[in-house]
Amino acid sequence: RVRLIDESAPGDIQHVVLKLPEGMHYVEGQSLSVIPPGVDAKGKKHKPRLYSIASTRYGDMLDGNTCSLCVRRAEYYDPVTGNVDPSKKGVCSNFLCDASSGTKVSVAGPVGKTMLLPQ
Repeated sequence: RVRLIDESAPGDIQHVVLKLPEGMHYVEGQSLSVIPPGVDAKGKKHKPRLYSIASTRYGDMLDGNTCSLCVRRAEYYDPVTGNVDPSKKGVCSNFLCDASSGTKVSVAGPVGKTMLLPQ
C-alpha cells in the first residue's frame, strides 16, 4: 500500500493493491466486497464493505491477478477536543490502511456492471 496524500494533509488515503484469489476476474466499474477480520460489539462477524475497484481489468501488474483500491481512512474527530476518537474509527478502512504486505484480506465479488465512458 502507498499513501496517496502528503503527510501534512488532513486524513489518510491509501492505494492498496490486492492479489486476487485464483479465477477471480473483474471489469472496470465493478466493486469488491472486503470482509474485515474480527467481530463487532455484539460478537458477530463484521459485515462486508464495498470498495470501488480503481484499476483496469488487467490489474496493477498487467497480469489480471491484482486489483487496487483507493481507501480513505474513516476517522471521527471530536469537535470539542479536535482529537481523533479511536472508538469511532472505520473498521474496514483502518484494517486496509494499516495492512502490511502479505496480510490476508477476505474478499467477495466482484459486483456491479461495467462502466464505459460515452464516446
